[in-house]
Amino acid sequence: MELRGKNVVITGASSGIGRATALEMARRGANVVLAARRANRLEQVAAECRALGVNAIVVPTDVANAAECRRLIDTAGEVDVLVNNAGFAIFSSIPDANADEARAMIETNYLGAFHCTQAVLPRMLARRSGTIVNVSSITGLMGFARMSAYCASKFALTGFTEGLRDEVIGSGVRVALVCPGTTDTEFFVKAERDKMPGASRLMLAVKPERVARAVCDAAEDGRYRRILPALAAIYMRMKEVSPRLAHLLFRWVSALLERRR
Repeated sequence: MELRGKNVVITGASSGIGRATALEMARRGANVVLAARRANRLEQVAAECRALGVNAIVVPTDVANAAECRRLIDTAGEVDVLVNNAGFAIFSSIPDANADEARAMIETNYLGAFHCTQAVLPRMLARRSGTIVNVSSITGLMGFARMSAYCASKFALTGFTEGLRDEVIGSGVRVALVCPGTTDTEFFVKAERDKMPGASRLMLAVKPERVARAVCDAAEDGRYRRILPALAAIYMRMKEVSPRLAHLLFRWVSALLERRR
């Protein structure tokens, strides 16, 4: 599918991967509908997209609220591509974790995608066309110490994506999953990257623009899963083949690095 002239809804579009995706979509000629809670930041992104010659609409939305997600999709009209990107992270060990914060991550990172998908899917199925791209994470493929609550929200999104894909195969609707490692955005500043296991810091942070290109490529070709960077893709493949070995190696390297700090 060529993106030029298509209508794309992007959640979490006010910063980071969402902002970069909006701009990359605009460069490829897509009209964008931008959703997030920070209206002023959305307006700035919309202005940048319009400067690239496309239409850009701002719809302030809290994706944890199902009614607001329905309003977003109603405002967008005919949606060719939905990018479920909204999310946040709070890292802590299980004894120190706050249950309300864990619940909020589930409501935003997973249920936000569920609400938006549920709102847009009947229309896509009726047209027998459309693409849904869910932005998960390598934490949706492998659990990490001091990140358990966040991992749970991303595992939920990954499982939802797999189930959804099986439901719509043959319907004309495509479903894709993009799983980046650590990204060079304010997301990981707020989440406190230093709380992540030591081995995770061996992997260089990916620029949001690189993730955005992967999201747009997924929207165009419908390929089910992309993991980036390449080192993460290789490691996640090893984890699927030998989960015990992958976790053992990660714990060993993390412990070694954390002793040296």
